[in-house]
Amino acid sequence: MAEKRPHAKELRAMPEADLKAQLETLRRELWQQRIKVNDGSLQQTHQLRAGKRQIARILTVLAQSGVTHER
Repeated sequence: MAEKRPHAKELRAMPEADLKAQLETLRRELWQQRIKVNDGSLQQTHQLRAGKRQIARILTVLAQSGVTHER
């Protein structure tokens, strides 16, 4: 999660397939970070919040475009 994440305006310009792929990647990263938090090995805990916000942005853009998403 070190790279800069696109904002909603940039996300709206992306194709649906790319958004869904990015969503799955972010969910996987978030899961790995939660495990690291439980182990005590994650130093930058602010990344959890940033990841959750990015997931919410993508879900919002998908909902606005009328696309249903799977959990």
